[in-house]
Amino acid sequence: MTEWIGGRRPVAEALAAGRPAHRLLVSSTAKPNPELNALLAGARQASLSAEIVSPDRLSRIAGFDGHQGVLLEVGERRWSDLTEVMARAAARGHDPFVLVLEHLQDPTNLGTLLRSAEAAGVDGVVFPERGAAPLTAAAVKASAGASEHLLLARVESLGASLHELKELGLRLVAADQEAQASAWEADLTGPMAIVVGSEGSGLSGATKRRCDLLVQFPMAGRVASLNAATAGALLLFEVVRQRSAGGAR
Repeated sequence: MTEWIGGRRPVAEALAAGRPAHRLLVSSTAKPNPELNALLAGARQASLSAEIVSPDRLSRIAGFDGHQGVLLEVGERRWSDLTEVMARAAARGHDPFVLVLEHLQDPTNLGTLLRSAEAAGVDGVVFPERGAAPLTAAAVKASAGASEHLLLARVESLGASLHELKELGLRLVAADQEAQASAWEADLTGPMAIVVGSEGSGLSGATKRRCDLLVQFPMAGRVASLNAATAGALLLFEVVRQRSAGGAR
């Protein structure tokens, strides 16, 4: 099986990451610029030549409008697992840092969180096989290509994976506006898994009970809560801030 990646940055990142690629399609209306020229140079290094197609055909194949005039056909994605994620943390010489997504529904939110996770230096992202937004071309585009550099563990049972993470010594932390503790005051150092729930209903009751710590963000405005991608990104970078400030591994 193959899949399509659209958008100049995601295509460039897929090529840079060495993702096996089969075809590169470029819109006949795409105007040359340094970004496109660099992308085409990367394709040539991967022994790919650009196939020029009409904008309409490109949009039909892509299935979304954010392709920026380029599409890359790549081989089926290789999924990771918790063993590989823990091995990456050990290789990096720091405490494990994981993002867990429970039934996130919006592909754009998924891509945005993957982008935040890669920028924050997480060791891997865990999400369920069923009941969550698929990693579509739109999600990859929203991730700005970060999905090509992350270890993505698609698991059969999220509950079992959460239990395994706890057994491995990671604390499970999630945002909940009903929580008593502030994210800015809580201790978010040490082996850590940030858990993000769905956009509409948040965390399930079972997942919330599995968490070791729930935190909230003090709100100064009239809006009572943040969306899932924003809350997740804030928590990820609060972990980064505390690790940097405390000199934690």
